[in-house]
Amino acid sequence: MLAAALIGIVVGWVVGEPITNIKFLGDIFIYLLKFIVGPLIFVSIAWAVTTVRTYARLGKIYGGFFLYWAIMGLIAACTGYVMANVIRPGVGLHLPPPKGWTAPKPASPIDVLLGLIPRNPIQPFLELNALQIIVMALLTGFSIALIGMFSPETKEFLVKLLSAILAVIYKIVDLILWYAPIGIFALMSNLVATVGAMGLTAVGAMIITQWISYAIILLVYHPIVLAGVLRLNPIQYWRKIYPAMITALTTCSSSGTLPVTMRVTRELGVPDDAISLILPVAATVNMQAVAAEMPIYAVWVSQMYGVSLGGPGTFIALLMGVLGSAACAGIPGGGIVVAAMTMSVLGLPMEPVGWIAGVYVLIDMPNTMLNVTGDPLGVLVVSKLILKDFNKQKYYSR
Repeated sequence: MLAAALIGIVVGWVVGEPITNIKFLGDIFIYLLKFIVGPLIFVSIAWAVTTVRTYARLGKIYGGFFLYWAIMGLIAACTGYVMANVIRPGVGLHLPPPKGWTAPKPASPIDVLLGLIPRNPIQPFLELNALQIIVMALLTGFSIALIGMFSPETKEFLVKLLSAILAVIYKIVDLILWYAPIGIFALMSNLVATVGAMGLTAVGAMIITQWISYAIILLVYHPIVLAGVLRLNPIQYWRKIYPAMITALTTCSSSGTLPVTMRVTRELGVPDDAISLILPVAATVNMQAVAAEMPIYAVWVSQMYGVSLGGPGTFIALLMGVLGSAACAGIPGGGIVVAAMTMSVLGLPMEPVGWIAGVYVLIDMPNTMLNVTGDPLGVLVVSKLILKDFNKQKYYSR
């Protein structure tokens, strides 16, 4: 995808406006992303929520971890939003406003609440109303979890069914990403041919905004949690988990890094049951970099198109950061689909998603490393503060 983006930049620069005739190849890529977003949101969240069966038995572990996830996710989302408004990566590139786009109107809390409730089970998918799809997914997941209280066989069947469907969806995403280089080539060449070097400057500024936000989370927030809250040496933490950080950086897959993450987390002096229960879930839902990433995209695109997100749009952008971190697949390029979901929810143009995909390897490498780095930290927080089961001597061992 990166090679396709670079070739597209060169071709767009050399050929100029005639290259815009192949833009339809990029549109195909965008349409495919739109096609898979709805099913991916619904099935991935519904499947993840079915783990609620352990809340009653292991409420301390999961309750403590999901509190950590929500707090850190919100902090990360706010960081990305603030940095995007400070650096302003989309300012200077003036693109025509999306056709028919109107700024989100101020709404009362009741209107916001009613807007989350689906009117029927089909309309949210037809309109790609991601927030309503999320509500449907949550209701479905919790219902399946509750069914397990009196019919474990039914629940087991439904969980396996969701897992099988999710595997099919991930394979469809894989196929779409195989086509991605063609679509990205068309979109990047069209970008350069129509807006010139300013478009590349805006993309570069967006990437730098991502990197700075990730660095703040990794080098400021994590040490505050380790040193200020847990009273532990952050340097020792990084010394213990750096194999997982390197693996994540090179594979761009938090799920693929999971075996390494579990191995190095055992050296932190935390109990094995916390590791086994938290890390597989954390690799799927605890993506702090993704939480920061999505609001940056929202602000960046709104700046390029000269539109204001307003209060409701800002709230939705932050919400998509937190929820997107749970909906993002732990595979290379997983954030591209969540970026499309974020643009869809906010009603912003989808074309920049193709630009994001073209350079996503530059975002995905530090993104995945930060996502993985935050997972053992969650285990530490739960073990030391909630379970009171922590081996300090093992943490500081060589």
